[in-house]
This record gives sequence, structure tokens and C-alpha cells, in this order.
Amino acid sequence: MILPPLRRTAADAQKVAAIVHAGQTDKAGRPYVEHLARVAAGVLRLSEGCPFWSDEERDEAVQAAWLHDVVEDTSFGFAGLAKEGFSDNVLTSVAMLTKPGGTVTYAAWISNIAKVGTLRGILVKLADLEDNSDPERLALLPEETCQRLLRKYEPAKDVLRTAARAKGWQAA
Repeated sequence: MILPPLRRTAADAQKVAAIVHAGQTDKAGRPYVEHLARVAAGVLRLSEGCPFWSDEERDEAVQAAWLHDVVEDTSFGFAGLAKEGFSDNVLTSVAMLTKPGGTVTYAAWISNIAKVGTLRGILVKLADLEDNSDPERLALLPEETCQRLLRKYEPAKDVLRTAARAKGWQAA
């Protein structure tokens, strides 16, 4: 083989996310894809703390950022993502970031991500929580909702930062 096998890129993930999340809005009524774009940008920023990552690893992290809510919030599913040709690394990250059903608490789910997750998945979840707890976004919500989300997200971000550092992330 002369050329490497074709692989999906962050631009491909962005296209899939835009299509499968079309018409969805966030808690403030904004197009959901805007959240995904901010998470992808956040992953790029956080990945600066990973000078050991290759361009491909960084791109797969951004792909996971674009796709992190596909299985949880759409009918597309893992089979669709696999059929579209996304790598096992990306699919593993999406699986790790998909909330399990049943009685698992949010704190237990975050703790599990921190314990067994890849650095890629941990940074995607951290970027997700940073966007979800952004003061400008929270200002669009009722005060009671803001406080509830902050009580939920702030400790989770601390857990994820600690886990990322343990996996070699060099926080900026």
C-alpha cells in the first residue's frame, strides 16, 4: 500500500453532527450545533496541554467533541457512526461520553470517566462541562437552574482535571 487508509476527519464529524442534530436546541433555545462547535474549540484549546499528541490524536479528540452527544441525543447511534467510518478511538470516546441508562448517578458516571477513560475522552467531557457552565450561557437561564448546574458541574470539572493531569495533561 502506498497511501495510508482513508480516515475520517474533524470536518467529517462536524458535517455528521450538523445533520443529525439539525433542529435541536439547547436549554437556552440556541441551535445545539453551536454548543458542539464550542466544545470542539475547547478541546483544541485543552489539547495544547498535550504536546505529546500527534495531529491524528488531536483530530480524533475534536471528532469526539463534535459527536459526543450523537448517541445520547439522536436516533443515529453507534452503528451509524461506525458505518460512516469513524475510528475505534472516536467510537470508544463517544461510548464513554454517552450517559448510561439506569440508576447511575451523575457523580458516579463522571468518576468512572475519570478512572477508566482515555485522556481524549476526559478532555472532551471537560470542554463540554466548561461550555455548559460558561457564565454567558448560564445568564440565559433561570437563576435556580444556573445554581443547580454549577453545583453539578464544578465538582465534576475538578475530578476531570485531576484525572487528565494523571494521564499526562499539562494544564495551561
